Amino acid sequence: MKGLASFVMRGPSQAVMATSVLALLSLLLPLLGILSAACVGLVTLRQGVKHGLGISLLATLACGVLIWISFGNPLPSLGFLIVQWMPMLLLGLFLRSSRSLNLTIQVGLVFGLLVIAGQYLFLGDPVSFWQTQLEPLVEQLVQAGVLTKTHSSVVVQQMARWMSGVLAAGVFLQLIFSLLVSRWWQSLLYNPGGFRTEFHGFRLHRLFGVLGVPALVLLVVVSGETPELVRYLGVLLLAILFIQGLAVIHGLLGMAGAGIVWLIGLYLLLILVPPQAAMVLATMGLLDIWIDFRARYARRRSAG
Repeated sequence: MKGLASFVMRGPSQAVMATSVLALLSLLLPLLGILSAACVGLVTLRQGVKHGLGISLLATLACGVLIWISFGNPLPSLGFLIVQWMPMLLLGLFLRSSRSLNLTIQVGLVFGLLVIAGQYLFLGDPVSFWQTQLEPLVEQLVQAGVLTKTHSSVVVQQMARWMSGVLAAGVFLQLIFSLLVSRWWQSLLYNPGGFRTEFHGFRLHRLFGVLGVPALVLLVVVSGETPELVRYLGVLLLAILFIQGLAVIHGLLGMAGAGIVWLIGLYLLLILVPPQAAMVLATMGLLDIWIDFRARYARRRSAG
């Protein structure tokens, strides 16, 4: 990773190349989109918004040309600019000026809210839209024998009721992970150890603790009766609580001097059982707002 960060910072042409190639490869491996946006974030954090904007526009042009040659339509390249690079540019600018990772991540929720608002604005009825989009997928599962015909309609309805919130949370998490990677790269190159301290100390405002308790109750206990907009906002809230839970685990393992094997185990759980593991981390993040596990552990260590 340090080698990639060094390559990005060699000059504009290298930054554009890395951003463009990773964006195009993300069409096959979506997680590479996180690294593509992180390239823009690193340039913005280190050199400012002018350079970050230049890299974004040139990368859009490069992707547009390659997509036009391959598919005859360059417009999909604008998706990279609008969904990934411009939001990252704004978050990088905010972090560069505020010097607060805590505040920047919380401000990042705005982009999740915009995704929810955009679906209401452009789709009218998001649930009906997602039902239409999901029916062919579920039909393929029925043909493959994974689902029965009687259960397929129920599955479509249940999935459609959550998709707008899941999409908003997914966009938010992708942006935040890109931001964290770009901050980590900046630390590797110019401030070794700085990101570790910054992320291990990440904490949300107490307001998220106040909102988090009813959100968990509404989503887990009475989810069937919860208004759809409340469900979407609740899923987005759980996403940022998940980030705090991740920071709590990293912080506690760091203070305990635990090996990297524990972190590997954590991320394997997130890959193998993502909903359950993410919910546990979100709950831990919510509890930490009130209990502050890291401060308590630090006091115990100093007292012992």
